[in-house]
Amino acid sequence: MPFDVLSALALLAVVALYVGIFFLRRRKTNFTITILAAMAAGILVGFVFQGHTDWIVSFGKIYVTVLGAIVIPLISVSILSSVTSLGSVQQLKGIGLKSVLWLLATNAIAIVLAIGLGLAFGVGKGANLSIEGVDAANFERSTVSLQEVIIGFFPRNIVWDAANDHIIPVILFSVLISVSYVLVAGKHPERVAPFKDLIEAVRAVINKAVTFIIALTPYAVLSLVAVQTSRGFTNTGIIWSLLVFLAVAFLAFVIDTWLLNATLLSVFAQISPLPFFKKIVPAQVVAFSTQSSTGTLPVTTRVLTDRLGVSPEVANFTAPLGTTIGMPGCAGIWPVLTAIYAVHGLGINYGWQDYLLLAVMSLFVSIGTAGVPGTATVVTASVLAAVGLPLEVMVLTIPISSLADTGRTATNVTGAIVSATLVAHSEGELDRTILDDPTLTDPTIEEAGTAPLSSASTR
Repeated sequence: MPFDVLSALALLAVVALYVGIFFLRRRKTNFTITILAAMAAGILVGFVFQGHTDWIVSFGKIYVTVLGAIVIPLISVSILSSVTSLGSVQQLKGIGLKSVLWLLATNAIAIVLAIGLGLAFGVGKGANLSIEGVDAANFERSTVSLQEVIIGFFPRNIVWDAANDHIIPVILFSVLISVSYVLVAGKHPERVAPFKDLIEAVRAVINKAVTFIIALTPYAVLSLVAVQTSRGFTNTGIIWSLLVFLAVAFLAFVIDTWLLNATLLSVFAQISPLPFFKKIVPAQVVAFSTQSSTGTLPVTTRVLTDRLGVSPEVANFTAPLGTTIGMPGCAGIWPVLTAIYAVHGLGINYGWQDYLLLAVMSLFVSIGTAGVPGTATVVTASVLAAVGLPLEVMVLTIPISSLADTGRTATNVTGAIVSATLVAHSEGELDRTILDDPTLTDPTIEEAGTAPLSSASTR
C-alpha cells in the first residue's frame, strides 16, 4: 500500500479517538452512549478524510473476523449446556420438550412477523450499502436449491462443518450429543458427570471470551462507519434507513409482545390477556430498564409462581431455558430485519426460497442463543453467516441495535413468560386460583424490580 499523508493522518486520528473510547470505558460510560459517540466520530473521520481511509478498515475487519470465530463454539456449548441441564429422560420428554417447542414456536411467529414487516416497509431500501468485497451478482450465482440446502443441514464431518461456518450441522450434532448425554445420565449419572462439568466450564470460558469481544464493538463501529462515509455513503440515506429499521423493529416488538402473545394465551390456554399482562408488568419493566434477560430472571420466576400460578417446577426450568432458546426479540425479529436490511441495502435479488431459508436458519440458530452480553450481536452474526450475508452490515447497525435493546429484552422476557404459562397449562401445573385473582400482588416483586440489577446488556 503506497504512502499517503492523508491516510496516515486518518490513521492517527482514529488511534487518538480509540484512546478516547478507552478512557470512556474506563470511566464506566454507558455502553450505548459510547457506541453512539463512536458512530458520530466515524462519520466525522470519514467526512474529513474522504477517499483516504484504506488504512483504518482493518480495525473493523479484525472485529468481524474474531466475532465470526466465536460463533460456532458459542452455539455448540450453549446447546450442550441447555439440554444437559434437563437432568432426566422424564423432564426431556415432558416439561423439557414442551418448553423447547413453545419457546421455538414463539420465535417462529416473531420471525414470520419480522419478514412481513421488513418487506412491507422496505427496510434497507435507499441505504445504498457498499461493502468491500461483496458483489450482489456473485451472491446470487452462489445460491443453491432448497433441496441441497436441506441435505446440507445434516453433519458429514463436524470439524469440516465447523471450519466452514456450516452452523446448522453443528447445531444438530450438538443436539445429538446432548440428548445422548441425557439418556446415559438417566441410567449411569456417575459416568457422564465429568462431561457435564466440562461443558459448564467451557461455557464459562466461552462466555467470558464473548464479553471481551463485545467490548471491542465501539472501536469496530468507528472504523467501519468512517470507511463507509469516506466511500460516498450518503449520510442522509444511511441515517434515514437506520431510523426506518429502528421504527419497524419497535413496531414488531409491540405486535409480538402484546398482540401475538395475547392470541396464544387466548387460543391455547383460555387466559384473558389484559389481566395477564397487568400481572407481568414488573418483569417487563425490569427487562426494559436493565436490558438483561438473565438479570430479569429472578423477577420473571417470581411473577410466574406468585402472580400467574405457574408451578415452581415449570417456572424454574422454562424461564431460565428462555434465556438460551427462543428469545423472539434477539434471535427472531432483530437478526431477520438485519438480514433484510442487508439484502435491500446491497441490492441482492431475494426470492421466496431465500426468505424461507432465512426463516429456517434463524429458527435453528435461536436454539443456540446464549444469555451473555451481546447476545443479539452474536445471534445476528450467526444468522448472516448462515445465509451468506456480510457481517459488516451488522456492525453498521450496532448503534441502533443498542437503542433497540430495551424493546428486544422486554420481548424476550414476555415470550419466556408466555411459553412457561402455556407449558404449565398443558402439564396441569397452572394454579387458576392465583392466575384469576386480580387483587393478588407480591411486594417482593416490586422490590426485586427496583433492585440494581446488572445493565451489561445480557439479552
